[in-house]
Amino acid sequence: MNTRRFSTTKVLKIIGNVVFYLVLALLITFSFATMKLKSANDIASVFGRGFMTVLTPSMEGDLEDSFTTEDIIFVRIFDSNDPEDIEVGDIVVFYKLDLNDDAPGTTPGFVTHRVHDTLIVDGNTYFITKGDANAEADSIALSVDDILAVYTSKWVGAGSVLKYLQTSTGFAVAVIIPVALMFMIQGVFLVRNIIRLNKEKVVEHLESEKEAQLKALELEKEKIRQQILEELKAQEEKKS
Repeated sequence: MNTRRFSTTKVLKIIGNVVFYLVLALLITFSFATMKLKSANDIASVFGRGFMTVLTPSMEGDLEDSFTTEDIIFVRIFDSNDPEDIEVGDIVVFYKLDLNDDAPGTTPGFVTHRVHDTLIVDGNTYFITKGDANAEADSIALSVDDILAVYTSKWVGAGSVLKYLQTSTGFAVAVIIPVALMFMIQGVFLVRNIIRLNKEKVVEHLESEKEAQLKALELEKEKIRQQILEELKAQEEKKS
């Protein structure tokens, strides 16, 4: 029964440690990707795959891959050495210095629009993009080097959550506090294990000393018994 209980406890500890390090790895990955968002011209990505929030409704539409400001979109970082990967109908991400053609000076940022058409000029391929909700195509054609990423999928309705997590408060709630709590819990378990091991060593030491004292006592008793027997034998010899 004790052996089975020990085995179950050991398995649970192993599972707990695995879950702890998996969650920690996910939080660190999320932290790394989120910190990359703070770069002025970078996309949150890990191993060539990334995610983005949607800031404007320009891609709202009836197509299967249209998306709204409430969604998160997942992208693949684009390799400009393979322009053939981009086709009409694909959704691409590029960086635009002026987000609003009618209001110069607006904050620059990423734009995610669908490739509406392509142009070949002097052997170079250019892409005409357009938002699904926009009546007209974008005014500037994109070269291969302008494309930063290609849309792959979306997570409907998760955009608001991610936008909150990208704030200082959300980052603290979702990453810093959980990591701190997990390290505190691991610290408590570590201290408890150290105390338990020290207790076991003390008990083992006391048991060893007790056993040694009992052996010494038995040897002393045996010595006394032998002395008594010798005295009795000597008295018998004197009488005879």
